[in-house]
Parts: sequence; C-alpha cells; structure tokens
Amino acid sequence: MVSTNPHIMVIESALLFWFLACIGVVLTGISKSGFAGGAGVLAVPLMALVIPVSDAIVITLPLLLMMDIKMIHYFARSANWSLLRLIIPGAMLGIALAGLLLGAFSDRTLEFALGLISLLFAGWQRLTPLLSGIPGSAIVWSTLSGFSSTLIHAGGPPIHLYLLSQNLKKLTWLATTAFFFGAMNLFKLVPYTLNNQWSADNLTVTVLLLPAALTGIWLGKQLQSRLPERLFLDIIRCLLLLTGSILLLKAILAPS
Repeated sequence: MVSTNPHIMVIESALLFWFLACIGVVLTGISKSGFAGGAGVLAVPLMALVIPVSDAIVITLPLLLMMDIKMIHYFARSANWSLLRLIIPGAMLGIALAGLLLGAFSDRTLEFALGLISLLFAGWQRLTPLLSGIPGSAIVWSTLSGFSSTLIHAGGPPIHLYLLSQNLKKLTWLATTAFFFGAMNLFKLVPYTLNNQWSADNLTVTVLLLPAALTGIWLGKQLQSRLPERLFLDIIRCLLLLTGSILLLKAILAPS
C-alpha cells in the first residue's frame, strides 16, 4: 500500500533519491575509469527521477570534475595531445553558446530532452554505425559535445562518435577523454556561476556523494580488464532505456 502520510512520503522520496544517486554516480565512475565513458550520461537521469533536472545537473558537475582529475592521474601518459588540440576549442565554443541558454528552459523541457538523450544512448550500439557515417569535423562534434554537456551533462555521445573514427587504443581513449571532459567540466564552472546555479543544499549533496564517486572510479580501474565491456554496457543501456522512458512520460504527462 502506498503511504499517504506526507512525512513518510518525504522520507521515502529522500531514500529513493540517495539510492538512485549513489547507483548513478558509482556507475558513472566505473564507466569513466574503465569503459571510456560509456555510461557517463547515467547519473543525471537517475537523479532526475526524483529531483528537478536543473538540480541534478548542478549536483553532478563537481563530481564529474573530481572523477576527471582522478582519471587524469591514472592515465595521463597515454593522452593524444594532437587530438586534444583539435577538439578542446570546439568544446569551449559549445559551452559558451549553451551558457547563454542556461536557465532558459523549464524542468519539463529538460526532462524531455534528457529522456530522449537517454533513449538514444540506450540504442548506442545499433545507432553508432548510422550516426558515425554522418559528415562532421572535430570542431562540429566537439562543439555539440560542449553544448549538450553544459545543458544536461550529455556530452559523451557527440565526441565519442568522432573518436570512433580515430581508431584509438583503449588507454589512449581513456586518457584523451579524461583530459577532454576535465577541461569541459572545469570551464563549465564559469557559466554555471554566472547564471547563479549553485546553492548550499546542492553543494552539500555533492559532498555527501563524493565517496560514491571515488568508489566508482576505483572500481572501474579494477574492472577494466576483468569485466566484459559488452556486459557492462548492456546493463547501462537497460537502465537508460527504463530511465529515459520514465523521464519522457513525466515530461509528457506533467500538467501544462
């Protein structure tokens, strides 16, 4: 039976949030450090099932930045610097453009966009051959990555589509994306600050989630040579499919 007591409902909602947030952050850390960021889009959709997307985005940014710093520490020597010089300027442009739009979208619009992105990412394996054939230069894909990353932390798909064409080795991919996303997440602090996105409550939640982020990064490094990548990504795709469907329904059925 579903409780109608408001105090119990608040407690249940809080417990659900922490459960989903910890799962999302741990899996994001595993993905970043062991599987080239294949599930980096998961934390925000899971949190957004319980709290507004705008809050989930702000809570997640410092965690992502910390993960990137840890990743750089692990894999710095394997980065492809010539490639980074091609893609980082586009990412900065995308962040600047998206920064002009921060706060312009309602949570309902962000839920819809995040749900759609989640569903697209869930079909990543089937869509990749089709999408990777779309013409685009480093500046185009990196700009799209910076733009979508700023609005809903979904910068992975665009830049991964470009990197697929570069035939990178796994460690090079991990190191290069660590520097790329680290630079993006650091630069995103500027538009978030200019648009007054921060709050004491959200920063408190971020701090409390730091152990989950560190655990995810450590687990990813341990699992990268032990857990089959396909199995891990299949689990993530299932979660994204479910989460994305719920977010789309929430956005569509929400009162106008």
